Amino acid sequence: MIDWNKIETVLFDMDGTLLDLHYDNYFWLQHLPQRYATLKGWTETQSRDFLLDKIRAQHGTLNFYCIDYWSDELGVDIVEMKHQIKNRIQFLPHAETLLAEIKALPIQSLIVTNAHRKTLAVKDSKINISSYVDNVCASHDFGLPKEDPEFWQHFADKFSFDPNTTVFVDDNEAVLDSAAKFGIRHLVMPLNPDSQRPAQLMRQPECYTGIESLQQIIPD
Repeated sequence: MIDWNKIETVLFDMDGTLLDLHYDNYFWLQHLPQRYATLKGWTETQSRDFLLDKIRAQHGTLNFYCIDYWSDELGVDIVEMKHQIKNRIQFLPHAETLLAEIKALPIQSLIVTNAHRKTLAVKDSKINISSYVDNVCASHDFGLPKEDPEFWQHFADKFSFDPNTTVFVDDNEAVLDSAAKFGIRHLVMPLNPDSQRPAQLMRQPECYTGIESLQQIIPD
């Protein structure tokens, strides 16, 4: 699927690509609504509907991923709440093997995530994911989400890489669209980002290589 002998750089998204998206989905769809309902004296359904409306309004923007924004907007300590359920943070199947095999090759490896650095710190406190790659880039460092084509030029100004010899793995098709416009050649989309809801994304994307398991791209 990928001729790793011709690859110089691999870029990994984090949540839903290397890490099980179940943690994030559980937080935003269950844990936060439950806690917010108690805080406001609402039913859990009222709380979830209120939060989903607010979240959808920020979709595709940097605020959508910003822990500081949501803490201020909702008047709650999002980081503390995330720590409460960090036992749910885990790698997707074969992610650790893939990362180890990449690290053994003369290939630059980076995590490029829309996650806020405070979210990254929560995940590092559980599984030290930053140690598996050469560097970690958060879109907040540039003030733009990965969905914005301008993000990639800012990223390229900081990290040297050749788009023609780069693999980018991300479960977000809008992000892959943006990377494709910039010229990144090898684009891979995991189809099972949440281990608890695998059937929902069992589809082949139109323009990218869809994989059902990270095992499919582990170097031989």
